Amino acid sequence: MPSLLEQYRIADFIEWQRRKSLELNPNFQRGSVWTPAARSYLIDSLLRKLPIPKVYLRTKIDVVTKQTIREVVDGQQRLRAILDFADDKLTLTKRAGEFAGSKYSTLDSDLQETFLSYPIAVDQLLNSSDTDVLEVFSRLNSYSVALNPAEKRHAKYQGEFKWQVRGASRNWADLWEKFAILSTRDRVRMQDDSLIAEMLGFLLEGVGDGAQTDIDNLYKKYDEVFSGDDESMKKLNDILTYIGNALAPTLVGTSVLRPPHLLMLFAAMAATMRGIPPGKIDLATQVGRLAPDDTIVDNLRYLASIIDLDEAPAEQSMLAFWQTSKANAHRVASRKVRFPVYIQAVTGQLAK
Repeated sequence: MPSLLEQYRIADFIEWQRRKSLELNPNFQRGSVWTPAARSYLIDSLLRKLPIPKVYLRTKIDVVTKQTIREVVDGQQRLRAILDFADDKLTLTKRAGEFAGSKYSTLDSDLQETFLSYPIAVDQLLNSSDTDVLEVFSRLNSYSVALNPAEKRHAKYQGEFKWQVRGASRNWADLWEKFAILSTRDRVRMQDDSLIAEMLGFLLEGVGDGAQTDIDNLYKKYDEVFSGDDESMKKLNDILTYIGNALAPTLVGTSVLRPPHLLMLFAAMAATMRGIPPGKIDLATQVGRLAPDDTIVDNLRYLASIIDLDEAPAEQSMLAFWQTSKANAHRVASRKVRFPVYIQAVTGQLAK
């Protein structure tokens, strides 16, 4: 089964469609239909000259008519969005940034040229049967890494909550990198999205369980009703700015900046600075006010030293904190112990 990897411009696909030599074959598609936001995001990528996945075509050559028919077997949704935009059937949403509200005909000539000349990588399967094509996809999938929960959420949801989470993850990239909170590999697998989603969850619903199903439920609940103007977004940025400026520079390399512990630090800062709903952990007393920065840093360094112990701490008051930090730190049973301790640390009430 011969195949050929080439590049074609978007203008080539438009010409093939006009000549009726391009077929968008539904038989190999997964059945999902892209939302306007997803279609707009794709066009935005093209206008910014950012890469997109390659397309698979089955190229049929009719030796009698001497015509070539190109049948799309993977990439149909991408090409439909591209061709609809070229035909002025797609108006870009706010997901396209400054291009929002644009159609192809309303773009300036330079952007129109950028769009039409964009090169799409194409793997052509020459005169292949359906069985051959299915074999190709079977082999491709056998080499693929299974999507993790964060990647699945990014693929499934297309509403404002998902996009605000993604945008905040990018906006705080310096925080993740500068203070070694997440590795590049973690960010490739979208663990920064999970972190931001949980932080927003604390602000919206209080501290709960950190199981993947609970994060899924946040996306499900807020994806279509969330707004970028939601007060929780301002709170998120205010708290992360404080952590990044006042605390993280002197805590680099300590355990409290690892994601499970950073989440509890964030929750404590949120409860103290802004207030959060009770959630599954309702504090019986008033939270109080933030202690001076140097007091907070000193307390957090102490908590990091407890977390890092290989054996139980001598201080009985910190035994439960140490035990739950060593266990599944994302579960609510652990958080019920650790969250109040972080509150004490940031308010200067920690007994050492």
